[in-house]
Amino acid sequence: MSFISEIEQMLHGFGDCRRPLRETAALVETIVHQQITSLLHQAQEGSELRGSSEVAVEDILFVMRHDHIKLQRLLQYLGVLDDSRELQRTVSGGEVEGGETADRKKQCIQFLQSIDQRGQYDHIFLHQLPDPANTERAYRLDAFTRHMSLARYKEYCEARRASFCPSLRVGKFRDWLSSDTGLNLNQAVLEVLNFLAREAVAQLVDLALLVRRDAGGDDVTDVLHRYTPTLSLHPTHPAVLLPHTADEVGGAGAAGEAITPDEIREALRRYFACSSPLGAFCKMRSPVACRLFIA
Repeated sequence: MSFISEIEQMLHGFGDCRRPLRETAALVETIVHQQITSLLHQAQEGSELRGSSEVAVEDILFVMRHDHIKLQRLLQYLGVLDDSRELQRTVSGGEVEGGETADRKKQCIQFLQSIDQRGQYDHIFLHQLPDPANTERAYRLDAFTRHMSLARYKEYCEARRASFCPSLRVGKFRDWLSSDTGLNLNQAVLEVLNFLAREAVAQLVDLALLVRRDAGGDDVTDVLHRYTPTLSLHPTHPAVLLPHTADEVGGAGAAGEAITPDEIREALRRYFACSSPLGAFCKMRSPVACRLFIA
């Protein structure tokens, strides 16, 4: 059982070239599986503390409680799912598949409020937090698709729709996870894990493109580059930056070279590296497989 084909589409959808390397997709699948398995083990410990034998969405939220940006993205995703199901219910005039899990965003907000002792989550509920990573993804993908033909863009949209649970069919995803965890996961938990697994692929692509940018000495994909004083000015509108062409924008898609497994490994090494002044003399306390970057 493998998700390599789906991961190849996701890699392309998040900024890799049109034909990603199969070796890279296999490595990403291994990393994502390790991350989701570690997340489930931590969530299972939380479920045991509250006297339950099943992992619930609240247990996953508790593991993610320190990452406010990812909590915000997850709440937005659950809100879209709730709105979609409510629309289907209105159109069909009856129950829809997964209807028993309606208002999950509201339930998640209520749980976060129940564990919030200092009001640290109020900014997630009351207004939207700045999300530089999502902004940079949108900017990169806009530059990537700007010069595509209609047929090429339709193909790319199919890649953007790829996930571990297409059309929220979770059977294969459940079997893929239960082979190592042995947990019986319900529909709501699997949909949350599907979102986190897809976000993990996106984050690996982001980090790998940063490694490539540093190796090539190209700073045009830097999130701060757009806010620095311009060097190229329009003669009649001197305050307006001329748009980048497709060749001027960095990234795997523009360069036509696939992300390699070595770039993925280097991205993870940098992510988990100790950044303290004595970091070069620090020993990694736990293997990468046991450390989380998705929560």
